[in-house]
Amino acid sequence: MRKLSSSINHPSINLYAPYISADANAMVFISDNAEDGVLTPFYTFREATDWKEPLMLPKQIHTKLNFLRGYGLSADGKRIYFSTFKAPSVGGQDIQYSDWKGTAWSEPVNPGLPINTKAHEACASFTPDGNTIYFMRCQKMEQNKAESCKILRSTKKPNGQWEEPVELPSSINRGNSQTPRIMADGETLYFSSDKLTPNKGGMDLYVTRFQNNTWSNPVPLDFTNTEKDDQFISVAALGRYLLKDTQGQRKNELVEYLIPDEVRPKGMMKIEGKVTALTGNSIPAYVAAFDLTNNKRVFTGKPFADGSFFLYLKEGSVYELSIDPEQNNVSYYSKLLDLTSDKIPQVEKVTATLKPLTSGDELSLDVIKFKPHSSVLDVTANSANEMKRIVRAINGSTDLKFNVHVMLNGYEEDTIQSNPDLTEVIYDSIVNQYEVVDSLGQVSRKDTLMVKTTYHNDRTLLQAQAIIEHLASLGANRDKLTFFVNAIPATLPENRKLTIKAVAMK
Repeated sequence: MRKLSSSINHPSINLYAPYISADANAMVFISDNAEDGVLTPFYTFREATDWKEPLMLPKQIHTKLNFLRGYGLSADGKRIYFSTFKAPSVGGQDIQYSDWKGTAWSEPVNPGLPINTKAHEACASFTPDGNTIYFMRCQKMEQNKAESCKILRSTKKPNGQWEEPVELPSSINRGNSQTPRIMADGETLYFSSDKLTPNKGGMDLYVTRFQNNTWSNPVPLDFTNTEKDDQFISVAALGRYLLKDTQGQRKNELVEYLIPDEVRPKGMMKIEGKVTALTGNSIPAYVAAFDLTNNKRVFTGKPFADGSFFLYLKEGSVYELSIDPEQNNVSYYSKLLDLTSDKIPQVEKVTATLKPLTSGDELSLDVIKFKPHSSVLDVTANSANEMKRIVRAINGSTDLKFNVHVMLNGYEEDTIQSNPDLTEVIYDSIVNQYEVVDSLGQVSRKDTLMVKTTYHNDRTLLQAQAIIEHLASLGANRDKLTFFVNAIPATLPENRKLTIKAVAMK
């Protein structure tokens, strides 16, 4: 357990029902730090390493007609969701939302049918892309309590409308399942119920996972359940800590609980990007992320009007992030992101400046790989994508040629094949002369031919030729392609590296 900082927790006030955004930069919660100690919703944004002074939600959002603890946030914290009887209403408590405009919250919007109905809907929770919503629909609801609830799910159509919501299976909906929290991985769902077993008392928290198109049987979150009601919690995208209100020595506090591995969601890393031209203005481009573990595209989109974009990537895979311009003669951006380690950062910031290619520009081709100890291209999905990008740049830049550089730092050689990487062989002929005295005492000279064999690992020439042949096979103009190779010893084993790039030339 670890308490939130003193900028949030205070020994003289109570705090309840925290909801933290997936990017961990925004939070909404309930507090009695208001006139007459009335429980009131507050919001705050992270500034550097701590939270700003929390502020009350404005009156156009918070009224006595709201479901008090039903607040939630979008992944970036710039949209707040709540449930209210306030008009415009479809009927009963309706889910509404308001957007953060930089200095204030906008007027609330009711998404209408089919999300809201004549029943009571509340506790909206979204996947990071905003295209799937989980919420509860209840027969009874008042400001502080809901009864006879079920959890539903809906996905957004290509036209922006919502599909008809579908109830989750009966293993989850046992008569009063509430407060769904879909984790940033899109497959782990935390929720509360007082109808499932085992149960420590009141509303307990449970976890279920959506895998192979099936929801697993719910498992109680025993590490945080108590004999009292446990339900209003949230988890940031990194998936390490569960945020919950807990009784402290004097007042109710907001506390993070380390989530045990067996019930922890997969961690997600947020990519925060900016795409601009040399002028600093936005430039038309396409953003894509490709999971190289299963060769699946996990994100496709365009930057916002200001050139910014964001997306989330799930831990456990290696990804290729690419930014491709709409114009063929403009540079592109690509990067490999390895999320297979035990520790992944919460945020990766990406800045891409796309510009017309000019002489001297370098395009990294390090994503291109070869089969072990060979000059045979390993044309996996990511290298195939990279090849297509360089072909587009070659063909789009009519006044430029491209010199493919293949440089090995880590050259080795030996007189024997002392390791599998020494696949190349050099044969040197050495002629020696020696004198021979025959039986009559005559001296003559004879030549002897010796062959010196050297094994080494410099395959750069063959690798460069393989790259050019493959580029040509994909449609690149061979006349515009040359190559440069070099191999030098590495001073330290850890410095061994094969560097591949294409340099634009007049």
